[in-house]
Amino acid sequence: MQTLKEREINFGVQEPLLQYNIEYDRNETDTEFIMTQLETHLKERFNVLISRVEYEIVDGHLVRPGKTEPFIESIKRGRDLFRRLSMTPEDFEREDAEVIGFGEKIDPVLSNPETPVSVGFLNISPPSGKYKHNFYDIALLKKRDGKRYVEYSRYSSGLMAQDYTRIFPGMDPENPPTPAEFLASPILIIDAHLSADQIHKMLHRDHEYMTPEVFAEIWHEVKNQGYVDRYLARRDARSLNAILNFADEVWENRKRKEAGLRYKDYSDYSSSVLEIRYYENKEVRQVPTACPGRSGADINSPFSVSELDFTYKFDQPGPCKQCGADVNCGPCGLCKSCDIAIRREESLKLAA
Repeated sequence: MQTLKEREINFGVQEPLLQYNIEYDRNETDTEFIMTQLETHLKERFNVLISRVEYEIVDGHLVRPGKTEPFIESIKRGRDLFRRLSMTPEDFEREDAEVIGFGEKIDPVLSNPETPVSVGFLNISPPSGKYKHNFYDIALLKKRDGKRYVEYSRYSSGLMAQDYTRIFPGMDPENPPTPAEFLASPILIIDAHLSADQIHKMLHRDHEYMTPEVFAEIWHEVKNQGYVDRYLARRDARSLNAILNFADEVWENRKRKEAGLRYKDYSDYSSSVLEIRYYENKEVRQVPTACPGRSGADINSPFSVSELDFTYKFDQPGPCKQCGADVNCGPCGLCKSCDIAIRREESLKLAA
């Protein structure tokens, strides 16, 4: 039998919404964090730039800005943490491949002072196992004020493994690389005149994608019209439904304006209650992902093992009180996995 909360989640909701974990948001107290998750979720739907980071080069390694530890150590630490927690053994090969691809190719080549500026790598990361996001990183070696650095751009992708075999010669469409094989063998970029955005545009020439500038306009209107605030107040499937549908409408409205057709001026506009309810109940547009018939991605899945290293706090004392792992993440004394599992179990008991 469904609990009350489960019925609330499923009532009147299209299947694509199941990809976003509303239950997690209901237990989250940091609204800024939730807003970041919503923004990332929309970026994935529109195949847009997710993030851009500049890495410094220190002692022959790429390092995060202001740090001295090689970034490869963070990737290794995240991989090892997965092992200690015994999480998703099916992904162990993939996690080893992340270490190989970055540690044996990206890091040594781009940190080498003999490597020509603007050489780079395309690091493809298809979804598999616990990793639900479909994206790729474009790492380009650059120089500014006489100092070399690496620009790391992450883009959401609508491409499947077979799509890459049609773009890059030497790949077998009948037997495309596995996610681990992609990650272990990042593709070398030699053309010194291409930007990351230009490469993204070339890869998605047969797929819809969006520039960061256009997405910023859409995200502004989604927040300005109160759809995000409504979700933060309710944290239910319908208000999430409204965010996705209204974002699509703002995009379509922009295209109508560019085509010289009648469009809506949102600078002097406020969504009515009836309009909000319309977007809450409208069927959500589905976008191509690794899961047929579903849009977006599981917002709680990590992008990579390095993301796990950001999430866990290694300066907390003692093992996890629940599973015994030699790391806990905060005052509760639990690792993240156990903390989430317990909070979900408690919320279901309250709803029953």
